[in-house]
Amino acid sequence: MSEDTSKTGASSNGAIRIVVGVDFTEVGDVALDEAIRYARRLETSELHPVFVITERVKNHLEEVNRHLDEAYKALRKRVVDHCEALAEQWEQHIFFHVRLSKEPAEAIHQVAIDIDADAIFVGTHGRRGVQKMLLGSVAEQLVRTAHVPVMVARPNELSELEKTPKPEPAVPGEDIHHARVMATEHIAFGKRPSHIAYLI
Repeated sequence: MSEDTSKTGASSNGAIRIVVGVDFTEVGDVALDEAIRYARRLETSELHPVFVITERVKNHLEEVNRHLDEAYKALRKRVVDHCEALAEQWEQHIFFHVRLSKEPAEAIHQVAIDIDADAIFVGTHGRRGVQKMLLGSVAEQLVRTAHVPVMVARPNELSELEKTPKPEPAVPGEDIHHARVMATEHIAFGKRPSHIAYLI
């Protein structure tokens, strides 16, 4: 694993820069895992995990430095552990960011601005989803205000849902508007297959 802890993060190698908010919660871990999976699919990518210290820190340099150092160590361990579990053979380029701010969404967005990020990953709770996020949440603020694509990650709960039943063959003379008709077609082109599904 190649690990780069430079504070700038900017480079001229054409890498795709992915920012992910990390808050040491289960929801944050979902976002981190999705960001890692996304980054490893790209030939050149940089992962930029961001942890925002929101608690009030007294304006003493030693205390500020202590908080930053502790947060950096915790962030580094969390991210490296997840990278090694999901993508051990992936040559990772990681830039760790710790910010002091009362507004996590603004801090995460500022990191994206500073490094010219291509996307931001952030977590949200499962069943509440995007449409029912609490107003003012970090994910909701980023979706509204970020100037780059925002990927909202949440736990995969598809196994709890019912799949579309396989339709019966159409009967001659049957009113198509009252029948459940579907079609799925696989078209292969380029270097990888593309899947096209449509409903009639």
